[in-house]
Amino acid sequence: KLLRAILTGGLLRVIFFIEWSIMVLAPVIKDLQSIQYTIHYIRSFNSSIGACYYYKKEDNVNGFHLGLIMLLVAVILDAIITVPLMTIPQGVGYIEFFFSIIALPSYLAYLLVPGIYWVKKLNKINVNRKTS
Repeated sequence: KLLRAILTGGLLRVIFFIEWSIMVLAPVIKDLQSIQYTIHYIRSFNSSIGACYYYKKEDNVNGFHLGLIMLLVAVILDAIITVPLMTIPQGVGYIEFFFSIIALPSYLAYLLVPGIYWVKKLNKINVNRKTS
């Protein structure tokens, strides 16, 4: 279960990394930071994709624990890949990257969205059991 949660977090982070790379390099929006951040915030709620993928099997792991694992994987990958390759060349270091007002809502989404997904899934299972 832990390995699948780590792989789910890694896969989700790769998707975010590709999305951010495209936005930074796309001629239409590469200079429009406010649009980039808006798109990124909307996409960060797609951590529900990771939750859907993880919960395809009948696991009842706490969704908030899953979110924490996915967040830790994201932070580690950002520390190893994103910051050295993308932000340090732009003059943004580790502290500025990880504690920016831009990153904090994304971290919160990583924690909350899988948890909310899990709670809704449990409620749906309980409702189905009561009606059967």
